[in-house]
Amino acid sequence: MSAAATVPGPRPGTVTPAGDDAGARPAGLPGEGTRPGAQPSDRQAALRALAGLASLVISFVVPLLSYDLIRPHVGSSAMALALAGAIPVAYTLAVLVVRRRLNPVGVAGAVSFGIGVLVSWASGGSTLAIELQDPALFGALGIAFLVSVAIGRPLHPVILRWLGRGSPRYTDIASRAEHRTSMVITTVLGLTLLAHAVAVAVLALTQSTSTFVALQHPVGLPIFALGVGGLFLYRNRLQARRRAAVVVRGHQPGDDQAGDTT
Repeated sequence: MSAAATVPGPRPGTVTPAGDDAGARPAGLPGEGTRPGAQPSDRQAALRALAGLASLVISFVVPLLSYDLIRPHVGSSAMALALAGAIPVAYTLAVLVVRRRLNPVGVAGAVSFGIGVLVSWASGGSTLAIELQDPALFGALGIAFLVSVAIGRPLHPVILRWLGRGSPRYTDIASRAEHRTSMVITTVLGLTLLAHAVAVAVLALTQSTSTFVALQHPVGLPIFALGVGGLFLYRNRLQARRRAAVVVRGHQPGDDQAGDTT
């Protein structure tokens, strides 16, 4: 008669894959493991908002007030208009120097302003050349947008790829944008810019300098607002279509019959 002896010692354990242990641990909370400062702080967001507000004030409000203050102290309306318009240009160039980042829109505005001042000086101090600088710039951009649509190569994805150099999400949007969507967006942008140029040009050709300065933005900004509103409506319509397509794909006629086992 023999008895089996039990040898003291550690009992054999079951080895499980490392991946199975992951389920035993609670999932990490959002933001765990990220370094401090990885996400933009509220202070940085507030500073960006203040910078945007300052840019709007300097671009739209300051020239209007400056013209009325400068005009009594200079010999012509053209000089007053040039000095008032130089303020947002100087601000744009200062931001360019401080941030050391090229802003094509700001640079284009500065170049357009410089050309307007030169034409005004060459024509003996005409205010019309300075008043038409913005319509000329916006009109040229609007025509470029519409021409790109006419030849079937919309500028919408080109602009997104250019913006993607500073933020990869724009490159991703450009890669996913459908050709029809880019055509529609480019058309809306082109029509908006061209309509703004025509409205401001008519105002410059028919009104005095003081009236033009006072009404330039009240006439032009609503046109931009209509264009932006049209883009938002089109985007919401696209999103509604995509959601409806997902619902339709999730309820194909054969799905209910395949799942019915009674």
